[in-house]
Amino acid sequence: MNTNKNIFQSKKENKNILNKIFENSSEISHSSFINFALYDNDFGFYSNKKRMLLADFITSPLTHKSFGLMIAKQIVQVWNYYKNPKYFSIIELGGSSGKLKKEIIAYLKKHNKKIYRSLVYLNIEEANNDSLLDVNFNSKYGCIISNEFFDALPFDRFQKNNKGLKEIFIKKDSDNNLVEVLKDSDKINIFSADFIEKIPENSRIEITNNLKEICNKISSLLDHCVMLTIDYGFEDLNELLINNPYGRIRCFSGHNMDKDILSNIGNKDITCDVNFNFLNHYLEDSGFKKLGFCLQDKFLKNMGISNYFNSIKNPIEKQQIVSLMNPNGLGGFKVYFHQLSSDGFWPQGLN
Repeated sequence: MNTNKNIFQSKKENKNILNKIFENSSEISHSSFINFALYDNDFGFYSNKKRMLLADFITSPLTHKSFGLMIAKQIVQVWNYYKNPKYFSIIELGGSSGKLKKEIIAYLKKHNKKIYRSLVYLNIEEANNDSLLDVNFNSKYGCIISNEFFDALPFDRFQKNNKGLKEIFIKKDSDNNLVEVLKDSDKINIFSADFIEKIPENSRIEITNNLKEICNKISSLLDHCVMLTIDYGFEDLNELLINNPYGRIRCFSGHNMDKDILSNIGNKDITCDVNFNFLNHYLEDSGFKKLGFCLQDKFLKNMGISNYFNSIKNPIEKQQIVSLMNPNGLGGFKVYFHQLSSDGFWPQGLN
């Protein structure tokens, strides 16, 4: 076991949440720590009393309604592919603002009454205490929408040292400082020994907790479906071979971003880049087939956002749509398509 005092120390305003985090153990994993920091009912970032903070964040559904309209058009194609089933389910993973759901339903109600009447809409949101693994739901046909869901899931952290790749645990010492403890872990078994050897010393990486179980649960929700995943991250595992002593975490408080996971606990969002290599692996293991991916700007263009843009006269709205397609921002997000239990579908969004 190797113990290092972290450069980020706990602060007085974190006392209550720290007491709760370490109530039953003096040492916990990063995923447990993050779960408390984000979702604890009393002190977590997503607790009801702090929901107003979410207004500071820039997400595609909140940027402009055209994002939801383009996804709705894609859903119609999926519905047509399954030959207009009598009951059709849309399962949205995440979606705390409810904005995406609102725009999708409004579009379908206006432009396709038949699909609107067949619709069952299920929103699974960790922030509302709906644990995905606890959801009891199954339907025959549908579409799964995941927008910035996987980047918000709790994750474990690992550091390479001269003894290999170790899991980083968080411990509260006698002075109430947070200390990092490096330990052996079987969670690294997803990597080969040769790959671990190539990871630079002192580099840190993140692995989403329970990702295999989450993908298995997603595959159980619908018998036949297309899954649309929009998030930021990487697929090439060689990205992990770049020396990165801080890892790929991002912490947001208001419009400020840092990598200090251990300060201002409960008052900042905590995310990390999605490892699409792992995500695709576990989705395929659970029965999904990867159809392909593109960037968000290309997806929106393929769905016809340019025509929508040209129909808009308001310059503020035009700029909002431009923001959705900015390759250095939201437009650079990756859009993945997977299909479960059927073959032959090709999404318009990938054309």
